[in-house]
Amino acid sequence: KLLELQQLDPKKTWGISSEPSSVGVMALLMRARARAPLGARGVATSVVRLGGSPPFLHLPPAPPPEFEPDGTPKKYPLHQPIWDHGYEWEHWTLLPAGVFHTVYYGDFAQDYPPYWAWLQSYPMWVVSPIMIVAAITFMVVFQNAGSIGIRPKRYTIEWMQANRERERMENTNPVTRYLDRRRTERGGTWIAQYKLPWHPYWLWMHDTHDPDYPEFYLPAPESPHLDQNSYKRMNVTFKNEEE
Repeated sequence: KLLELQQLDPKKTWGISSEPSSVGVMALLMRARARAPLGARGVATSVVRLGGSPPFLHLPPAPPPEFEPDGTPKKYPLHQPIWDHGYEWEHWTLLPAGVFHTVYYGDFAQDYPPYWAWLQSYPMWVVSPIMIVAAITFMVVFQNAGSIGIRPKRYTIEWMQANRERERMENTNPVTRYLDRRRTERGGTWIAQYKLPWHPYWLWMHDTHDPDYPEFYLPAPESPHLDQNSYKRMNVTFKNEEE
């Protein structure tokens, strides 16, 4: 309504005082919005300072070679070694420079030692998984390097057999064993907790015995806990008959 009255007589304030008020500010905002054309700004058509800038989906070609006035190729002094290892790849990309500009940045194989040049000669999607797996493997080995050769008594064959006897007497974890048995009855189901090693010493403890408990002797380690098939022998002890 205020806009209609203002259009009738632009010189008259029509209740809008010179001092800022809620009604006056609202009328000014409505007039500014009415004058602003719709669809004039977008993400790809706005500058970076206004939250826009288009995504770089297609990079421009490499810059052309530069020449001296006499026609010879222009040379720049380099304070770094140039490697001659046979790799000649070039990687170009756009990088931001400040707020309003970008620079075209190039990586050259001759700037890197042979091992880095060889590694970067392959695509990133090929090298990244290999590097990640290698880093994780190195971290696991380095973290457990201090435990190599250590043989804790609780992981000997006799102690694990005694642990199964305790679980049998206490009927430990019957619900999980029941659910695992239901899964195996539906078909071939591989349950990881009964197959994978469950302590970091398994590589060198496959034949480690504890002579203090001969009643639980086994020639080779078995499952460290009761499994889904243990319900068949819950009334049979794990101790040897020779005891």
